[in-house]
Amino acid sequence: MRCTKWLAAILLFSVLLTACRGGDGKQAAEPLKVGVIGPFSGDFQSLGQRMHNGVVLAVEGWNQRGGILGQPVEIVLLDSRCDPATAQDALLAAIEETQLQFVIGGVCGDVSERTARVAMKYGLLQISPASVQLDLTLDDEGNVRPLVFRAPFADPTQGIVAAQFALHRLDAESAVILTAKGSPYGKALADAFADSFQAEDGKIKLRATYDRESHTFFDVLADVRDASPDVLYLPGYYNVMNELVPQVRSYGINARIIGSDGWDSPQLEAARMGGCYFTTHYAPDDPRDVVQQWNQLYSSRYLVTPGALATLGYDAANMLFTAIQESGSREPYAVAQTMEKATFNTVTGEVRFDAQHNPIKPVTIVQVRDGQLVYVDRLLPATPTPTPTPTPEVEP
Repeated sequence: MRCTKWLAAILLFSVLLTACRGGDGKQAAEPLKVGVIGPFSGDFQSLGQRMHNGVVLAVEGWNQRGGILGQPVEIVLLDSRCDPATAQDALLAAIEETQLQFVIGGVCGDVSERTARVAMKYGLLQISPASVQLDLTLDDEGNVRPLVFRAPFADPTQGIVAAQFALHRLDAESAVILTAKGSPYGKALADAFADSFQAEDGKIKLRATYDRESHTFFDVLADVRDASPDVLYLPGYYNVMNELVPQVRSYGINARIIGSDGWDSPQLEAARMGGCYFTTHYAPDDPRDVVQQWNQLYSSRYLVTPGALATLGYDAANMLFTAIQESGSREPYAVAQTMEKATFNTVTGEVRFDAQHNPIKPVTIVQVRDGQLVYVDRLLPATPTPTPTPTPEVEP
């Protein structure tokens, strides 16, 4: 009789223990830990916070729906300070302490590159919500890193779209390209614009550079005025454009101006940019329902309209979580294979990944009107056939 009672107690304990564990012997409620790496202190803290805000809303949404594979998602916050060494140390510590398998980040390009190397060495899947340099998803030999993806389009994509917009929407036949001297970002966009523009018989009258540390640009603007282009392409950053664009206009250059996503900042002095266009990742006044629903979700939580970085953080997290759920696995290589084949419906558009893990999705174009950014259109890039035509290069 006593043995029967002990046996019943043991069986009951076994049933309770089994009920509290998954089939692999781990607790069913054990959270899926996801690293989020960005600058959460220091000079670039605001960038990290915006990205983090988007990721938090994605995590909360999945947890409200029951989590991923029946498990809640938990963020492991990793402060990079936009410093590669700091980022590497933080990520290695998290791998050791939490057995991290997935990471969203970084924001700064050199941090994303350093963490991509760590991800490949230790078998983590990384998706960056912000890094647009073309070689992030490639190793030193040019081979695809199987565990590294990005949510934003790579730099050349927006250069191609800018050229197509100039040709087909602005009816431009000629262009001048003006970039910061020594800027890999500017060069990548300028090369893509030039190849695409020339592939459809557009004429690049001049490619010139300026000193980004200067506050006056009239020497190079004299050459731009003499070229008299239909379009002036200015891929660069808002802080320089706040000084450069007004000087373009004051110098009598009436070409239509197209910029890049580096313009997209609350610090852009839009009142001085009337009529300019630029390519970017997201526009709050995009009329699609998914955008307006996202605006409402974000603004109700943070009391401001979401920008591109918050939106890309949200999209990156949702693509990762969807791939984990659809793969039915927490094994990074299995999840990566699912990401390679899937099509994702995101705020910034329908996304699928190309062979190099770059997203194929539309580029948003906005125009500055009366000091406000106004949505114009979303365009998918068409790959041009490059026709290298020598054009004069002018140094300031």
